Amino acid sequence: MKGLKFVSIFAVTALIVLSGCKNVNQQNVAPESTKQSVASSGEIVYVNVDTLVSNYAMYYNLKAQFEEKSKKIENELTSKGQKLQQDARSFEEKVNKGLVTRAQAIDMQNSLQTRQNELLQYRDQKVSELGEEERVMMNQIHYSIIEYLKEFNKDYKYKMIISTSNGSPIMNADPKLNITTEVLKGLNEKYKSQEATKAK
Repeated sequence: MKGLKFVSIFAVTALIVLSGCKNVNQQNVAPESTKQSVASSGEIVYVNVDTLVSNYAMYYNLKAQFEEKSKKIENELTSKGQKLQQDARSFEEKVNKGLVTRAQAIDMQNSLQTRQNELLQYRDQKVSELGEEERVMMNQIHYSIIEYLKEFNKDYKYKMIISTSNGSPIMNADPKLNITTEVLKGLNEKYKSQEATKAK
């Protein structure tokens, strides 16, 4: 009787590894300038949203939590996959040595097939959950930035704050209108203050 062809554990966990954190803004963009903006009141200014996100303390904290959860899921799938492969090898050995009846072999093979299907379904479920959590995480970060910008410009010192990013339609702008560093500093100070308050 032919043994089952079981999915390699690397295939089982690959999707977790690839899905976990592949979109979590992996651009480690350094702040564009350490100088404060010299934009004047009433001007239209801009922030680089990629720089804000990748240097935002909230992003680092949420990313660390997300990566920790992804790693736990990866380890769990690896463990379950290895146990399944061990049991499959044991099954094949028993069949080859004639240690089980044909009926027992069929039952064992069906059981292994069921476990494999359940493992693949569980993997797909976790990949989906991680994808959703990743989207929510990024939404939380962007919402936090937008809310801070409302507070930052509540007196409408600047006529408008626009965002640039890699691939944005804004190809060139006067660097003195770039308030990214200024906004990032305030954003991180506010977040750290909120976290300190929560910790009390």
